[in-house]
Amino acid sequence: MLLYDLIEKCSYRDKFQNEHEQCEDCSYGDNCPGDCQKCMQYVHYPQNAPVPRKYDCVHMADCYYCKYAYKYASEITYGLACFAEIRNKKTLKIMSVGCGPCTELAAVDYLKEKGVLNYEKLQYRGIDPLGNVWRRIWSDIKEYFGNGINFYQKDILELVDIITRHSWVPDVLIFQYVFSDMYKNSSTIEINQFIDKLATFLNACGEKPIYILCNDINLSKAYNGGREFFDALESKISNPKIVRRMHFNNNNKDRHFEYGDEYKRNCLIFDDIPDEIRKAYNPFDSCASAQILIKKEQKEVIR
Repeated sequence: MLLYDLIEKCSYRDKFQNEHEQCEDCSYGDNCPGDCQKCMQYVHYPQNAPVPRKYDCVHMADCYYCKYAYKYASEITYGLACFAEIRNKKTLKIMSVGCGPCTELAAVDYLKEKGVLNYEKLQYRGIDPLGNVWRRIWSDIKEYFGNGINFYQKDILELVDIITRHSWVPDVLIFQYVFSDMYKNSSTIEINQFIDKLATFLNACGEKPIYILCNDINLSKAYNGGREFFDALESKISNPKIVRRMHFNNNNKDRHFEYGDEYKRNCLIFDDIPDEIRKAYNPFDSCASAQILIKKEQKEVIR
């Protein structure tokens, strides 16, 4: 299975995981704490960083996958399983915006293996400006799937231009922890312009249904999340459409926001975590995100 294959490769490459030494080609110079997990905390909580830190390191990418992939891929699996109509598509076209390490592909691979998805051909387009960071994982993914996997090292604000230019319309459009990241790095005006442009494109594509899945931290902008952008996108997508809002019970917090309905379970789909991975990376042990699932219906043909 893709996820376990990548965990093995990423943890092997992350050879400093237990030695806490500085990587030979570290991008953080004298500020390196000798621990990629601490560097990730500097990215997520910039107020704690000695100097500004961002995702620009292939070593951090391997560490990131080992810590977050079990949770992120599990959350997306729950969401994709809700789209019953995509199960028997012979050619399944998926676009991931801000794809990063492509944890949604681990979900797709799992659902294919379990017989939930029955595609004969997978076409995947991943867009992320940090291709240099994720390049080793992207290479591993291409090796695993073979043909049909393509990546675009572009700013995600260029998403609609990329789709239009290539005359390629996805069946499923995925935003995996994107809006919270955009809110940290882009202005609200830029994000709303992106949403307007995306919605205009979706509203113009009426030849087939398009399924949109947004999965992100269950926090509002007031708490450095971006859940409001789910609703902003949904409000711009014209009828006919079907909308479902979901969230997981958060085991790690006493309270969580009740965004739509709650999944009956929050357990990891990918729960085969070796002891050495638990010890080195302390991956999350349950799902905790909020999701919006949108089916943009095919336009009715007036005869």
